[in-house]
Amino acid sequence: MREAKSRWAQLDTAAKIFPCTSGRRDTKVFRFVCELNEPVDPALLQAAVEETVDFFPGFRMVLKRGLFWYYLEDSALQAAVQPDTRPPCSPLYDKEVTGLLFSVTWYSRCINLEVYHAISDGTGAMHFLRMLVFCYLKKSHPEALADLPQLDYDASLPQSMDDGFEHYATAEHKKKPPKLPPAYHLRGSRTPDFALSVVVGAAPVQALLDLSHTYHASLTAFLCALFIHCIGARMQARDYAQPVTLAVPINLRNHFESASARNFFGVMDVSYSFSQGGRSLEEILKAVQEQFQTGLTPDQMQRRVNQYIGLIRNPFARITPLPLKDLAMKLGYRANSRRETGALSNIGIVHMPEALAEYIRQFSIFVSTEKLQLCTVTYNGRITMGFSSAFQDMEVQKDFFRALTRLGVPVEIDTNLQEGEGRP
Repeated sequence: MREAKSRWAQLDTAAKIFPCTSGRRDTKVFRFVCELNEPVDPALLQAAVEETVDFFPGFRMVLKRGLFWYYLEDSALQAAVQPDTRPPCSPLYDKEVTGLLFSVTWYSRCINLEVYHAISDGTGAMHFLRMLVFCYLKKSHPEALADLPQLDYDASLPQSMDDGFEHYATAEHKKKPPKLPPAYHLRGSRTPDFALSVVVGAAPVQALLDLSHTYHASLTAFLCALFIHCIGARMQARDYAQPVTLAVPINLRNHFESASARNFFGVMDVSYSFSQGGRSLEEILKAVQEQFQTGLTPDQMQRRVNQYIGLIRNPFARITPLPLKDLAMKLGYRANSRRETGALSNIGIVHMPEALAEYIRQFSIFVSTEKLQLCTVTYNGRITMGFSSAFQDMEVQKDFFRALTRLGVPVEIDTNLQEGEGRP
């Protein structure tokens, strides 16, 4: 029997920024997709959702406004599975309407999980989706999967609701990194009604790993360099004075032991100046690798934890009423946003029981953004690379996948754009 549910909970340390910075332009919602090899049964999916939520009490909570902080409160609301009819990453949080902060939809062979960032990060949401798909497939194939053992995620309530920042923060104050200058920003026509342009490319992960290794680079570092390279190809010479800077989320669970299904990540800025270096992929990759080597040390991981906690534990911040906190956080967020061109997030490998492989084609992920973001995830030897963008122009995305193809990586493309709308 699982432990009794808590009545309320504070937002985790990293989540406190999202309620005041989310809106129609950037909903702070991300979508995970599991594409099956067979059509989805909505009734079975509904039953699987109800079962899965019991493992993740944070997903049952709703967001409330307090005097000084937002907080989460247990809710009797039930998640109702719906057909996928809304634009991807539509708003989930509405301060005027109390509702759950996640949704599950389906279309054809796809199970879609959308999550508001205030309750979970990509790793936490993937734990939820893994359990959801596991429960669904056991229900849709009861005879074949009757003897399948329980999935390997069975964290206790305290473990799943743990705030890793509070758990691992130290009193030591590391020197803050130097602030980056304002970054180059993509320009062009925005999509109507703030809709996302989405392009997902899929490829054999081994081919991409082999390519990365020919450059003596990790997969994530290689993708960062290629992303920067493709942005640089679209820049004018007058733009070179501004660096291209990518925000790269770091899963802190890889550095600190945690089973939290909430937010537990840091952000590393990877920057390249075309005014100080060449335009070749090799030159960019060398600079990127150097930043990965210095940015992923234990000291840097601890600094990121302490930096988040420092903002929250500030005595002045504690007594400042929520409306003033919202304003201060918005201004700080906007200032930091000017130092970023886009973002790249590698969720890593999704591990599922081998017996389920014949039923699952792939996983993919993309997020809401005001800029351009690339998210990658790998399952069963297949990596998906999901671009989401606030712009109608798709040239950077096209260049990225064309470059991979030229370098010997076969890529399959899917997009939410119709033919004639800039489809790659």
